[in-house]
Amino acid sequence: MKVTPVQQNLIKIRKVLANPKAAEFAQNTVCAIAVETTLKAAGRPAFIYYDKHANEQSKKYAATKELLYQTFCLGLFLGFIKPVKNFVYGKLSNWQAKKNPENKRKIDMFNAFQAQIDNAPNKVKENSLRRKLNHLLHTNPDYHFGKGLKEFSSIASTVFILALCAPILSQIILHPVMDKIFGQKGTPQQKTNAQQINKQA
Repeated sequence: MKVTPVQQNLIKIRKVLANPKAAEFAQNTVCAIAVETTLKAAGRPAFIYYDKHANEQSKKYAATKELLYQTFCLGLFLGFIKPVKNFVYGKLSNWQAKKNPENKRKIDMFNAFQAQIDNAPNKVKENSLRRKLNHLLHTNPDYHFGKGLKEFSSIASTVFILALCAPILSQIILHPVMDKIFGQKGTPQQKTNAQQINKQA
């Protein structure tokens, strides 16, 4: 049987979708937020800049500010999500372990399996362990507790970084940068117009 180019592409797509890392990526909160912020960093400034109804200078200011803000958020998120997430997960794990010995058993079981994946000697073994963990998550309820706690830690850390830290730090860092880029062009009226354009985007 002759394999057509379309069939070859379908085979490649099927291999990617069947890969346990691809499944984990799709289900991972951190990966989802990183992709979303990257798309915002590219899409929102472009949408603002090509808005034909906005003032030329104001939309340049707004698009530049949005690009810098989303890029700043992405850098802040990728730079701090891992240590913050691990800190939150550690605190929550200790709290739940002290609260109930059964919770401790479930957390230790999940952590032990995750450690096997992290310390796998090669990619083949790592992928095999990931597939096994995915299977256990569907068949053994005991693994749900640790996985749920880990995902909750990711969500809580994401909210802390992007909803609390990013707006505060951006006010301190981005305003001087915008003033350097636009100088006197960044007038109060232009900034007001830019804020309105950002809200519409």
